[in-house]
Amino acid sequence: MFIAICGIEIHKEVFTLDSATCAACTYMMGAANEAKKTFGDAIDMVEYKFTLKENIARCKKMGVPNLPSMYINGELKFRSLVPSKEELEGAIRAAMK
Repeated sequence: MFIAICGIEIHKEVFTLDSATCAACTYMMGAANEAKKTFGDAIDMVEYKFTLKENIARCKKMGVPNLPSMYINGELKFRSLVPSKEELEGAIRAAMK
């Protein structure tokens, strides 16, 4: 998932099996959508579903250890465990500094 905030480009990627069929992936995307509510139009999001062939290469390149996983600026921030709203917003704000 990619996020651009206030002109500062922050890359946030969420790798899922498929948020429509995987419960943990659904919760991870839910957390991302909550962050969207907080940061509004300053945030653009993209999900990388492992079920799509073109996304498998990205997963391998990033060395994704588990699904779902969330990276911010190329750094693994959350894997398997879904962050709370506060944890995710804190991680985004820290990346903005």
